[in-house]
Amino acid sequence: MATLKELKNKINVINSTRKLTSAMKLVAGVKLRKAEQKANASRGYALELNKILSRLQRGLLKINSEIFNGRKNIKNELLIVFSSDRGLCGNFNYLIHNEVARLVNDFHENGKNVHIICVGNKAFSPLKKIIGKFDYIELEEGFYQSPEIVESSLILARKAIEYFKSNLIDRISAVYTRSYSALKREVELNELLPIKFEPDNDKSITIFEPSVDEIIDELVPYNLGIQIYQTALESITSEQSSRMTSMDNATRNADSILSELKIKYNRTRQYKITQELTEVISGANAIAEG
Repeated sequence: MATLKELKNKINVINSTRKLTSAMKLVAGVKLRKAEQKANASRGYALELNKILSRLQRGLLKINSEIFNGRKNIKNELLIVFSSDRGLCGNFNYLIHNEVARLVNDFHENGKNVHIICVGNKAFSPLKKIIGKFDYIELEEGFYQSPEIVESSLILARKAIEYFKSNLIDRISAVYTRSYSALKREVELNELLPIKFEPDNDKSITIFEPSVDEIIDELVPYNLGIQIYQTALESITSEQSSRMTSMDNATRNADSILSELKIKYNRTRQYKITQELTEVISGANAIAEG
């Protein structure tokens, strides 16, 4: 049986842990609301910008045709994987790792090589273990530490475009977690490049000034940067949602353990008091009889 001192120490430790998890839950809740506001504010812009390029008539283009039409043989896949820089967010990073591992396995079975860019360092070390002989993985360091994530996104977009133009990779996709509610989060795969054609019933003619190719040459990297930025915001929202849920569960578990420990502490204390009273009474009776 644990002593009163041991039980008291356990109660103090659990109390300290509960205060920490409760505070982290509140902080995650504040960050979640801010992340949701940013993601909601930019989502419409990102969608409309991508629609402009996806609905563009391919016959108007003279350059960068592969960016729109794709390549016949996809041999090298680029996965931009969004995880977190910090832990204590439940199974957020675990689910990302499992989905990427599954995708990499599928690519290998189809004879494809994989290039992975990790945004967030929590996925980097585990994913290095699944990389094959002809695969490559790199960490986009300091992505979330930048004062403006949009700048980090545009820099990453330019790097990815260069990989594509130099034939190092044939397709660019993002793997991230999207939050649909406080309890529903799903890992999704979003193809970013080549830009899929989306038919449009609008028969009006778009006039470009300067030439369409000059505009597209500037707009494609910018659009990719905005799509990466929006994906990062969705991932941050999911991370904070997962962390808030995880810390809430941890706080509830701490409350449950505290309740059990306090009951055990009180029973042990009552037992000790009863035992002491019994000893005192027995001693008094022995003296009286003597």
